[in-house]
Amino acid sequence: MRRLLATTFALLMITTAATATELNETIDRTFDVRPGATLTLTNVNGRVTVGAWDQPRVRVIAYKEVKADRDEAQKALKELRVEMTPRDGGLVVTTRYPRQGDASSIVDWLFGDHVQAQVRYELTVPRSMNVDVETVNGSIHVAGINGNHELETTNGKIEVARCAGSLDASTTNGAINAELTSVAKNQPLRFETTNGRIAVTLPSSLAVDVDAGTTNGSIHSDLPVSTTRISKNSLRGSINGGGTPLRMRTTNGGIEIRTVGRS
Repeated sequence: MRRLLATTFALLMITTAATATELNETIDRTFDVRPGATLTLTNVNGRVTVGAWDQPRVRVIAYKEVKADRDEAQKALKELRVEMTPRDGGLVVTTRYPRQGDASSIVDWLFGDHVQAQVRYELTVPRSMNVDVETVNGSIHVAGINGNHELETTNGKIEVARCAGSLDASTTNGAINAELTSVAKNQPLRFETTNGRIAVTLPSSLAVDVDAGTTNGSIHSDLPVSTTRISKNSLRGSINGGGTPLRMRTTNGGIEIRTVGRS
């Protein structure tokens, strides 16, 4: 009986490998928007990159990729949808993933979900735009945009370069690196991860109230901090008299506050 099960298992592995295939599709669309409005994007699997240009429109390039059994791949690619809806002068981009296989299937029981799907995004938006991006498995990269930024992922790093405005960035497994050229007055800055370091670059004249803490790591600031509490793993105080709330939290990783022009 054990030999029969082993033989059946091996045959299923060979069959699955032989019939597996990969399909790809690219979507490229452009929408007129109002600068200062909001781009909202939700995803599950795939990197999201957002850059800026001097045009009052958003360009969305979505790279769809499906890996599945040959008979399922075409269906899965069709079910993997990218929905783009203009709203309040901005744009809402939503990713719809294919339904998973029947749990009663012996192949699903042995190998788990047999459809792997992801969408990678490359977006270009007006320089003055609010950006709200949420994904699960994938990094987030934003550059050159002035607005309110809300960025959230679970498994991936967050990179913010040469941006201005407010920023709320959170991940679980990944580092956060952010460079802010200016900050909206009294708009809070929040950075939070669990497994990863946090490095934030700020203008040297920025007035902030610092609340930084880590469990396994150290904290360093290029800017002088008038401290109310300081230790290896915790720093509270003000920079340039205080004002804008700056909250930074990690568990496994260090924290750095840098000045613009220093890498």
